[in-house]
Amino acid sequence: MSDCAKCHTPIPVGGNCSHCGPLAVENDPDLDELKVRLARTLEGRYEITRFLGRGGMAVVFLAEDLVLERQVAIKVLPPDMTRDAQLVARFQQEAKTAAKLDHPNIIPIYRVESEGGLVYIVMKYVPGQSLEELLAKGPLTISRVRHVLREAALALGHAHRRRIVHRDVKPANIMLDEDGRVVLTDFGISKAVQDTAQLTGTGTIIGTPHYMAPEQARGQEVDGRADQYALAIVGHRVLTGKLPFDGPAHSILYQQVFEPAPTVLNRRPDTPADLRLALERALSKDSSARFKTMEDFASAVSGERSAGSGARTGPTTVVSEPVGQQQASPQTKLHQPAGNHGAGVLVALATIAVVAVGAWFVLPGFQAITERSAASRTAPARAIAAPAVSKPAAAPRPVQRTPAAPVSPYPQKKRAIAKVKAVQYALLKVDSDPRAMLYVDGVRVGLTPISNHRLSLGTRRLRVEQKGYRSVTETLVVKSTGPVNRRYKLRRGQGR
Repeated sequence: MSDCAKCHTPIPVGGNCSHCGPLAVENDPDLDELKVRLARTLEGRYEITRFLGRGGMAVVFLAEDLVLERQVAIKVLPPDMTRDAQLVARFQQEAKTAAKLDHPNIIPIYRVESEGGLVYIVMKYVPGQSLEELLAKGPLTISRVRHVLREAALALGHAHRRRIVHRDVKPANIMLDEDGRVVLTDFGISKAVQDTAQLTGTGTIIGTPHYMAPEQARGQEVDGRADQYALAIVGHRVLTGKLPFDGPAHSILYQQVFEPAPTVLNRRPDTPADLRLALERALSKDSSARFKTMEDFASAVSGERSAGSGARTGPTTVVSEPVGQQQASPQTKLHQPAGNHGAGVLVALATIAVVAVGAWFVLPGFQAITERSAASRTAPARAIAAPAVSKPAAAPRPVQRTPAAPVSPYPQKKRAIAKVKAVQYALLKVDSDPRAMLYVDGVRVGLTPISNHRLSLGTRRLRVEQKGYRSVTETLVVKSTGPVNRRYKLRRGQGR
């Protein structure tokens, strides 16, 4: 291992700094030799087109899949590194780890091979640019920052639920494709949590110092909250254009462990309060003080929830906006926005209570009930209610003016119960390739992927649209409150 001359980040022999970018590759004889050797090994299956880039321990080429007629990216370990058995095992673990992940914001792995003295991975080629390249133009807009952080967080959450930690989240490993979709790349140093001791034991530091969580900087075992910390530093950088901690590697590691990150307001005063609070919480030195899951972090940075209590802050996002909000039908009047869910429940319960009390007052046996209640006023629980029921007992009973059958309270009770049942809903999750605009019953919801969208029971019509692709429509009959998952593959063309 050696240090980068610019930032002093540890880099492997023959590799390149994972923070400062690839080394100069023009007229690189070693690179040319590797390209020729790889082309010879893959002859008849893949045609090597050009060099794409070089990471901390691998070189990436663009190639044409001659069988399936598609472009792919091939990541190959340089031959001089294949002598390190542990490094080869880690590289192969990357493929096995990433191949388990199936998420629209994670690059899929097609195959991993070891032949001709070369170890390589074939993966999907994503045309676009890395977040690192995009940052060369300056900080991003607030809306784009929210979009990038949310989609990257959801991708990491998918991996964490499968007990996989990325361990090297940074702008160079976050791609934006031609449609603006965020794609997480390079699980090259990730590992399954349950297999922490197989390749690297406690005390070994793997990652990039600028984005390293305190527990990772100490060489301790990490979980998904280390990725959350790293993504929060990414958020700080895309907002301000600068890293919260900088300097030589050993200085950065010290700051990560002991010094609080500067607030983004000093460098970006227009940062919304909810976004600032979310980043500050995710940058807590104590991992237990961060968000419990990446999904919670995604909600916070996208403006759905506040960073502290989970309450809504500002306008709700399209991810969880209830359909009932746009459809003013009698059945949805009791349905409140997620931020007022508790208040909505109390209103519904109070309505039922009023209906029930009114029903009991018109029952034929009400007078006998009030007389028994008055006789037992010594009971503490009934002493408060006694004055309220004593007046109707002394006054003429208006109930007798109306026949008993028409004033039966039970239809009212049934109507009240029916109203409560009408607010039930299913949770809709929609994904598409490529990203597209989702409409529910003609109402625009937002760009896919969409999760936890409240879908009222009944017949619902879904439509996904994207310019340059054929629209897809589907009619759903939602009968239960279980999850409803849909994934659509859009075909190029116009119209339906």
